[in-house]
Amino acid sequence: MNKKNENRIILKQWIRVVLLIVVIALIVASIVSIVKSVNPEQSSKEELYSYNYNSNLDYKVYLRNNEFFTSPYIGMNKQYITSLIDYIDVNATYNFQSTKELDYSYNYEIVATAKALYQNTEGEDVEVWTKSYPIANQGNQSGSGQNFTINRNIHLNYNEYNDIMTDFRNQFGLSVDARVDLSVKINITAGLKGAAEKELQATNNMALEIPLLQQTMTIFPNYVNSGGDTIYSQADEKVEMNIPLLVFGAVLLVISLVAFKVLVKSLLAVTRKSEYVLALNKILKEYADIIAETHNMPDLDKYDVINVKNFNDLVDVEEELHSPILYFEVKENTESVFVILNNETAYKFTLRDSDFDHFLNK
Repeated sequence: MNKKNENRIILKQWIRVVLLIVVIALIVASIVSIVKSVNPEQSSKEELYSYNYNSNLDYKVYLRNNEFFTSPYIGMNKQYITSLIDYIDVNATYNFQSTKELDYSYNYEIVATAKALYQNTEGEDVEVWTKSYPIANQGNQSGSGQNFTINRNIHLNYNEYNDIMTDFRNQFGLSVDARVDLSVKINITAGLKGAAEKELQATNNMALEIPLLQQTMTIFPNYVNSGGDTIYSQADEKVEMNIPLLVFGAVLLVISLVAFKVLVKSLLAVTRKSEYVLALNKILKEYADIIAETHNMPDLDKYDVINVKNFNDLVDVEEELHSPILYFEVKENTESVFVILNNETAYKFTLRDSDFDHFLNK
């Protein structure tokens, strides 16, 4: 036994692994074909255009005259002393960008919503009162092009809403938390330039959550700064199931599954033979000085045959009797016999590829 058999078996393993990968790819392709054939409307969709947007609420907190702050305002993301706040200046911007020329229209509304929040027994904040105060509205604005920008300045009288919530708390004697939410809601309708259909119907909300009834407060933004989407043509409802594609996918799937099963069994069988060859080579290498290879299997009919469980037991017998171990390969890469003959007794160990059958049922 030499390395040629071992290398040949390993090569067979790699060939089967590559074939198995190809078969798996065919299984995936067949499933995709079947899905497309039974859902033709999905495959008939055409990409029309894509768009993205950027939105932002930038604000400054303007202060009453005081002897502590030299600047008339404090910028974003700070802690503010509410008794010093005069008003909050907010600049709302929205930038829309498309990959193609569009006919579009948009409108927006700006609302301040005062909210009284009460903590229930489960520790959750529940709105016990809320009222919306419109600040500004913009009717439909139309245009054509790949982009447009909305830029609006908002003056929020902080103390007006703080006074409203103070009156609410005092009138009902409730220990409530309160805030005013400043929201900008933009509605967009658009379609390809010159086309009658308007596939794009989108709404974007930007909001600032501004605490009330506190000695100091921090403003919390509640919106997504950027986003986008891809617009597709409407599916053709009259498109029928693609029967040829369905048959092709089904036939390919059946053939691929059969090939997959055959390759898996074959790969496991080759793996078993490879383990057998490695074990045999190890025995022949480590015990070469006490093993004698024979081309003819000894006739064991006239001997009292003792089958040993493993090769190490046979080595123990050899050390005791000082008789060589005869080796004969019954079937290449499948079965080998090792035997020690002593008077009328034969000690026999058989190595088979089935000894390494870890996956297949015997």
